[in-house]
Amino acid sequence: MADYAQALAFSVGAIIAIIVISNPISTSAIFIALTEKMSRKQKQNTIKKSLTYSAGILILFALTGLLIFKIFGFTIGAFRIAGGVLLFTTAVGMLNPKTSQEEATDVPDNIALIPLSIPFTAGPGTIVTVVVLMSEVENIMHSTDLFTGILCALGVFIGIATCLGVTYVMLAKSDLIDGALKEGGRRVVTTLMGLIVMAIAIQFFINGIEDILPDFMAIVGGS
Repeated sequence: MADYAQALAFSVGAIIAIIVISNPISTSAIFIALTEKMSRKQKQNTIKKSLTYSAGILILFALTGLLIFKIFGFTIGAFRIAGGVLLFTTAVGMLNPKTSQEEATDVPDNIALIPLSIPFTAGPGTIVTVVVLMSEVENIMHSTDLFTGILCALGVFIGIATCLGVTYVMLAKSDLIDGALKEGGRRVVTTLMGLIVMAIAIQFFINGIEDILPDFMAIVGGS
């Protein structure tokens, strides 16, 4: 029988994690800086392309990320540790943000893919989060039951869709948001998100250590 409470808790956590790590506010700040001279129609086309790229990337890694690990011999524990380190550096960057002008330097013409999709909306941190969440889904399928795991997997995809929806609103209304928040407001929100990302990063690292510790102890004990 499905554990609906577990599935709901996991899904809510997945949605929050994906949105926070994707950080739509930072993306909107860059979008404002890079599209200053674009027409409204050009901005809308850029938004649609960026979100299409991001959706494809995140769904691809959600569906095949674990398979890629198996092909290359990666372990989830190792990836969690690497992801924790990566997210920690992301959090540090969020707590010590560059200005929009600094981040916009040397940006290619196709800003829908780079940098709006990669490394912002579907950046390494978001990809790591999606893959690790899907690994948790696999664990739930084995430890609880298949249907609960399916519900949790659905929660991850809802998280991706919600993240893209929030990002769309932030980009489409970026002019209004920029006028309301100003530079100081964006920094406050980004700092709060940075703290949350740092906490998630540390938890990823701890979970990774717990995953590899039994194998490490077995190697040490056998030597």
